[in-house]
Amino acid sequence: MKALKSYFSHLVELDDTSWQAALDISSQSRYQVGESIFFAGDITDQIRFVVQGVACHYYTKPDGNRFNKSFLQCGDVASSLSSLQQKVPARFGCDALTDVHCLNLPYARLPVLAEEYPVWRQIRELLITRLALRKEAREADLLLLSPTERYQQFVSEWPELNQNLPNYHIASYLGISEVSLSRIRARLGIQHAYQKQQ
Repeated sequence: MKALKSYFSHLVELDDTSWQAALDISSQSRYQVGESIFFAGDITDQIRFVVQGVACHYYTKPDGNRFNKSFLQCGDVASSLSSLQQKVPARFGCDALTDVHCLNLPYARLPVLAEEYPVWRQIRELLITRLALRKEAREADLLLLSPTERYQQFVSEWPELNQNLPNYHIASYLGISEVSLSRIRARLGIQHAYQKQQ
């Protein structure tokens, strides 16, 4: 939990009283690698902050193929914003790519928490802004960058994930096939540690 508190403290001045107030109305959950945190079609009512581990939001296309939407690490939210706000089924699911530990804050309790502890209003606004900016950047990358440029950006942004995730998860995130990813790596002279572990 120290890592999550530290993450928030880099965003705002989070005092111990405000932090404890959130902990008092929250629960914790743990997911093993490969376990679903929620499925497409679920209505999510918890803001699940990732405390530790790597999770992934993903869409399943009508043909059954998977498209990875985003990778989540400490401080990221493993929930569907539209489902939280509109009480509609989530259009995407979320899996644990490693063992994952989450802090679950009931979304219905957030307005009261934010009213009593204004720092949580700041955190809510910053998180929503961050989600919007990441979504905009993701759309631009998929539309404007070549597969090689997208991969190079991925390596720059998430070097550890590049080394530790299976090819199919990275290829799915980049919107390319595993074969294409292997060719890009070969051209760039980049080795993949995960393959060596198999």
